[in-house]
Amino acid sequence: MSGARSSDVAAVEALMLEHFRTEPFQNLHLIYGQQLRASLSGGTCSDKTLSFLNAGRREGFDVALHSGFIAGQEVHRLAKVRIGDRLYFADVGNGWPSLKLYPADHEISYRCFGMGFRTEVAGQRVKVFHDKRGKESLQLEIDVRGRPEAEIKAAIGGRFSSGIVYPFSNSLRYSLVVGSRFLFLHGDRLEIYSDRGLEVVEGVDDSRVPEVLLEYFGYDVRPLLLTPQLCS
Repeated sequence: MSGARSSDVAAVEALMLEHFRTEPFQNLHLIYGQQLRASLSGGTCSDKTLSFLNAGRREGFDVALHSGFIAGQEVHRLAKVRIGDRLYFADVGNGWPSLKLYPADHEISYRCFGMGFRTEVAGQRVKVFHDKRGKESLQLEIDVRGRPEAEIKAAIGGRFSSGIVYPFSNSLRYSLVVGSRFLFLHGDRLEIYSDRGLEVVEGVDDSRVPEVLLEYFGYDVRPLLLTPQLCS
């Protein structure tokens, strides 16, 4: 691997996997509001990416804040990683299991948990495609040039007061790699992905959310709530 040792790439990807196992993509703070007694681990793309940056810098990796485009809007946060003279992107803030570094200069594809990820590179643009249940869609676009980190941090600071409506603004999201499976609870539907196929649990109403988080994710949110129900 010219300009970048495979061991260095593997080390960064190992840290990415650790974060996908330990820090959920979740919006419980938006759904529960002031019912929460304390902050929770994980969060949306900004929270997860900032946590990864802190961990990566402690490990001595050359990482910086970057942003990406979803449906044409620059609303996604990810990490820019330099290894030798090569540039990569770590989409550790993704709600889906984006477990591999995306090179800025060549295309890759891989599969995990029965899903596929691939990139297309054209000039200063990297496109990321996601295939699940046999249907592929454009998930993310990355402008390699990016913006100054201070500007991205300012956008993060105002992300919930800027008027932007995110896909997760009004519906529950909680996803995590658990053992050999990837679990994604969104709305009233829990999807469980593995190399053996897809399992779906329907009808997860508000009253069952704490039960499902404990049973499937091993996370007990009840001690952190002032009341046992989700906000209406």
